[in-house]
Amino acid sequence: MPAVRPELAPDYHGGSILNLITTLGGHFGIQSPHAGFGTPLPLAGAETIILLVVDGLGLGQLQNAMAKGVTPNVARLIGEHGLGSATSVFPSTTMAALTTLHTGRAPAEHGYLGLSVWLEELGRVVNLIRLQDAADRQPVTGASFLAAVPSIYQQLSELGISCAVVMPEEYGQSFLTRWCCAGASYVGYGFPSTAASLTAGLVRSGGARYVMVYLPDYDSTCHTYGPSSDQAADELAAVDLIVGRLLGALPDNGKTLLVLTADHGQVDQSAQGVVPVTQSEEFQRLLLAPMAGEERAAYFRIDPRHMHEAVSLLAPYAAVFEADDAWEAGLFGPDPDSPFRSRTGHLIAVANEGLALTRRRSGTSQRGLHGGWSGAEMRVPVLAVRR
Repeated sequence: MPAVRPELAPDYHGGSILNLITTLGGHFGIQSPHAGFGTPLPLAGAETIILLVVDGLGLGQLQNAMAKGVTPNVARLIGEHGLGSATSVFPSTTMAALTTLHTGRAPAEHGYLGLSVWLEELGRVVNLIRLQDAADRQPVTGASFLAAVPSIYQQLSELGISCAVVMPEEYGQSFLTRWCCAGASYVGYGFPSTAASLTAGLVRSGGARYVMVYLPDYDSTCHTYGPSSDQAADELAAVDLIVGRLLGALPDNGKTLLVLTADHGQVDQSAQGVVPVTQSEEFQRLLLAPMAGEERAAYFRIDPRHMHEAVSLLAPYAAVFEADDAWEAGLFGPDPDSPFRSRTGHLIAVANEGLALTRRRSGTSQRGLHGGWSGAEMRVPVLAVRR
C-alpha cells in the first residue's frame, strides 16, 4: 500500500485554522494543547474579536478575484494591513473545518470527519448535516454522543466572555448548530446583507466580545456554478460589500479586531471529471457499507479479503492508502490516538486533480468541489484588521 503523501498537508503545528482559533481563544484566556498561530496578529489591547468566515473562499480564489477588481473593499484592506494565509484541516470540507472553528479542536478530537462517516455506535454511515442514514436517508436518533467536545463559546463563557454567532436563521435549530454554538447568543439573519448591521450592533451595544459571523452562500454558489464562474464572482462581490459596510459601522476606537478567513477553498469540477467506479457493481460488492466522506476524499469499509482489488480499482483515479496510515501521519490532527478512528473506515481515497469519486449512480451535478488536499482546497486567506 502506498504511503500517505499529501499535496498540501494541514499545518497543525502553527499554520492552520486550528492554530488561528487557538490564538484567538488564547487572547481571552482559553488554555489549549495546540500551538498558537505562527503569524502574529494585532491582538494587543483588543477588547472585541470578530471572526468572519466566508465558506469556500480559498486563498487563490480571493487573489484571482482581487486581480479582476471584484473585491475592492477587501483589496484596500489587504493593501493597508497585508494578507496572511492558513491551511484548512483534512478533509478540507465544511463539516470538519467549520467544526474546528467552532470548537478550537482538530478533527481527530471533535470527530466530524466529513459530510458522512461510519458511526460504530449506530452501525451505519450517517450524513452528519441531516443526521440521516446515508443508505436509506431515514432520520437517525440517539446520536447525542456526536457532541464530543465543548464549543469555544462555552469555553469563553466560563471565563466570563460574552459571545454571539451571526448565522442564517434556518441553521439555528439543527443538532450541529445547537452543539457547536452552545454558549453563544444566536443571532439569525434572513438575508446575508444584514449580517453587517447585526454584527456592528452587537459590538456597539457591548453585547458580545467574541463574535463569529458565518457567510455560507459563496460556497453554495461555487458548488452550483464553479469557483471560476461569473456567478461566484457575483457572490464574492456581495461578500465584499458586507465587509465594507461592517467596517464602516464598527466603532473606530482601535478596540476591535476583525479577522476574515475561510474553512476551505474549492476547485472547478467538470462532468468529464466524475469517476463512476465507486458506484460500479464490481466495486460495490467489495464494500461493507456505503461510501462515506467526500467526493474528493472518500472513506471505504472494505472486506479485508478484497482490499487489494479495491485499491486496484481506485488507484488510476486517486491516491489510495489505509486509513490507519492517515491517522498515524497526523492527517486528522496531531494526536493519532483518537476515539474516532473507525469513522474513516479501512481505506481512504483522495481524488486526483480534476476528479471526483461520486457517491451517486447518476454522478454529480456540482461544478465546484472540495475535500481534497490540493493547494486550492487547503489554503485559505487570513486578513486581520484593527478598528
